[in-house]
Amino acid sequence: MILITRPKSDSLELQKKLKKLKINSSVQELTTFKISKTRMDLSNSILLVTSSRSIDYLVRTKSIQTCKQSKFLVIGKETTKRLKQLGCKQIVISASDSKDLLKKSKNTFKEKDVIKFLCSNVYNKELVKALNKMRYKVKIIQVYETLSIKGLKKSVIRNLKQNKFTAAIFFSQFSINTFFKLSRYENIDRSTLKKLHYICISKRVASRAKRFGYKVLLSDEPSKESILKLTQKHFV
Repeated sequence: MILITRPKSDSLELQKKLKKLKINSSVQELTTFKISKTRMDLSNSILLVTSSRSIDYLVRTKSIQTCKQSKFLVIGKETTKRLKQLGCKQIVISASDSKDLLKKSKNTFKEKDVIKFLCSNVYNKELVKALNKMRYKVKIIQVYETLSIKGLKKSVIRNLKQNKFTAAIFFSQFSINTFFKLSRYENIDRSTLKKLHYICISKRVASRAKRFGYKVLLSDEPSKESILKLTQKHFV
């Protein structure tokens, strides 16, 4: 059985796909999100977007109307596609991950240009440092809050302790850190956690599991499709 740790709606979508492959799974949401209600004028800006939650903010506050002429640096194909559908056509950079974004950002803007990073309280600090080293000025604008849940579901705790999970899927560093923290809180043995395969969307997400010496399976690309193929390859 596979443990899916994405937010509920995303987990249910992945669960349906796994079911078609005859892979049994269980959903454990590890994070919740609180979108800001403060509307901002983002016209004539250079905007960095790395999450669909930031687009949720733009839509809910109608800030999307003020940034249609702004320039965008975006991580993720689906995020890029959604912005274009909403009328944001000036996607200067569409990157697969932070490494790709940094590579494409070289000499793209002028030194001291201000890049407004629409993010949560949890964001990629390494990316910000790297952009600052390139002499861009990154302004952090928190448009939503990422919160961890307070406890694992009883069924998930039971299945973990009985070694019924063969793997767990993680899409963010925050989620995998929350999983380890809650596992300690529920007195789940390290020996139990060591039996799991950790299916991770990137090296950054997998870093802590690797440090612990756990079994890590890395996605070829930072996408849902790649995660699905990886799961199918190892668990069908």
